Amino acid sequence: MNSTMRSVTAFGSALVVAAAFGVSRPAAQQRGAAAPAQPGPAPQAGSAQALPAGQLPPSAQRTAMVPLSNVPSTFSKYSKRISPQDGFAMQVKPTGMTPRDADGHPDLSGNWGAAFPNPIGQPGLRRIGGFEPDQAAMQRGAQWNKPLYKPEFWEKVRSLDFSKADLAPAYGCGKPVGVPRQNVPGRIVQKDGQIWLLNNVDNGLRILPLNGKPDPDDDQYSTFNGMGTAHWDGDTLVIESVGFNDISWLGWEGYFHSDRMKVTERFTRQGNLLFYNFTVDDPEVLMEPWTSFTYVRTYNGNPARQGEGGICEERDINLLNDPFLRG
Repeated sequence: MNSTMRSVTAFGSALVVAAAFGVSRPAAQQRGAAAPAQPGPAPQAGSAQALPAGQLPPSAQRTAMVPLSNVPSTFSKYSKRISPQDGFAMQVKPTGMTPRDADGHPDLSGNWGAAFPNPIGQPGLRRIGGFEPDQAAMQRGAQWNKPLYKPEFWEKVRSLDFSKADLAPAYGCGKPVGVPRQNVPGRIVQKDGQIWLLNNVDNGLRILPLNGKPDPDDDQYSTFNGMGTAHWDGDTLVIESVGFNDISWLGWEGYFHSDRMKVTERFTRQGNLLFYNFTVDDPEVLMEPWTSFTYVRTYNGNPARQGEGGICEERDINLLNDPFLRG
């Protein structure tokens, strides 16, 4: 009896599978099985007739590597994709009133410290199990906004990025970081029609008039910080600089630039907060102008005394624990 029931069950299962297979076959295949194909002309390109296996119809084929955001999708985006830094800048709220100078412009004077907590820990701190021997992997993950180089320079950027530390132009004593990499000034003095910008790096002092009048020969210079011109655009201080050399980098990842680079910096004070970003326009090597994310600094009304810097001691790179340490 048991064997008979098993046989009936197996037979019934076979019928169900056969019926499902017959229903799932496309109608074109069923018609093809009923009547042989008639000879005729070869199908035209782009016609609605059958295509080779694995080939998409022309209307569905991608002719270029377009951004994924432009590919039609049924998924509805619920928010704009922003970096953690820009997200912080959008959420932080200033306190207090914005002081102004005698001309009614915001007074940027003061000591400015970082307001955004470092998500990757202290510089140089090693991480166990990382893809790279230092904190570089985490920094890459946090930096969503990157300059877009022309294709012919991709290999150069990669080669500089994965080179030894001493190839970086800021490695060693007396090597200026340059603009815009030196970033937000740690101290600003705004007085007598001038703006003083001080960074705690080599060659980190810039003194610029606020008259917005560039010199016609500014682009003939070859400097680390550029020849800057400062002017007000509403409540935002704008500094436009040209006359750079091609020695410094925009970032430690090998982001080099040409000597035709132009940098536009923007400073906006709201209460106790200073918002800063910059745009790099370098058509010699970049496909488009690159604008940084927005940096936020907090006013420090009681700064510690800043003493004289220590003597820089030049060391042989071979003494480094890892000569390829980056970040």
